[in-house]
Amino acid sequence: MLWYENYRTRIERVFQTALSRIGEFPPPLHRIGQTYALKFDPTEDDGGGKDYICSLLPYWMQESTGISDEQCERLALANIYGMLYFFIQDDVMDNAKPEKWKGQLALANLLQTEMLGVFRGLFPSDSPFWSYYDKYVTTWADCVMNEAELDYFTNDPIRTAGKAGPVKLSSTGACLLAGMHASIPAVEEAVDLTLMTLQMLDDWADWREDLAVGSYNGLLAHCARLSELPSLSSLTEERMETQIYVLGCMNAYADIARSNHERLLSLPEAAPDLLDYHAYMADGLARIAEAIESRKRMLMGGGINLWPGT
Repeated sequence: MLWYENYRTRIERVFQTALSRIGEFPPPLHRIGQTYALKFDPTEDDGGGKDYICSLLPYWMQESTGISDEQCERLALANIYGMLYFFIQDDVMDNAKPEKWKGQLALANLLQTEMLGVFRGLFPSDSPFWSYYDKYVTTWADCVMNEAELDYFTNDPIRTAGKAGPVKLSSTGACLLAGMHASIPAVEEAVDLTLMTLQMLDDWADWREDLAVGSYNGLLAHCARLSELPSLSSLTEERMETQIYVLGCMNAYADIARSNHERLLSLPEAAPDLLDYHAYMADGLARIAEAIESRKRMLMGGGINLWPGT
């Protein structure tokens, strides 16, 4: 995980900068904000809650763009504020208890203000950056509202990256700071492919919970299509387990991530660390699929040698 370890000290520093600034928010939002932010600290070895690409993407872009350490840090800081802001939006949408909305929305607005303040320090009002900002936020809103009805994972899977699309503000920002406008479309594609595979991993981890609450999930959509069901609402936990543990749907699911990686390898603009991070995720899905197949073979007797000495 050199794509992480090489930058750990730097992201630890920028995350502490964010925590310190959040600590200056009016009470009790300063305490609520710091507690919330710590859930997503990418430097904590807690086994979960990490959002690597959000804080690391600016540093991954540095080699190809030549932007300064200070510019990297500012882009990473803005991305951290933005990550927390959009995560709170998701929480509010998923939270059926309106009494919790007031504090969450108040905190979100302060985080958005911090994010925009950092970006304004890097990009003047007439910079094309702000058109990209509008584009990515609009894509996020579209994905939030329409991914389930239009079944993005089945019909246009790259669009599932849209919910994390604002992450691209840092990669596009790095290109703009370096005067590399022509590279932006290919960099966008590389980041979208990575975000799609990241979403696939999240959907594997969350499929039971998403099935229970009726949330859209790419793995659920994948299995519904393989089962030839008319909609995700026809899925049951039993059908999902049959697809995963008997019929082997994870093999085809992992193949999608593998295809994403092959496409990434064809993009010269894809940063080496981004490629390594994507390989880490794609390999993870492949290992999950293989572990399921190995267990199935063992249970069926295919992994046990019944004849001593042969």
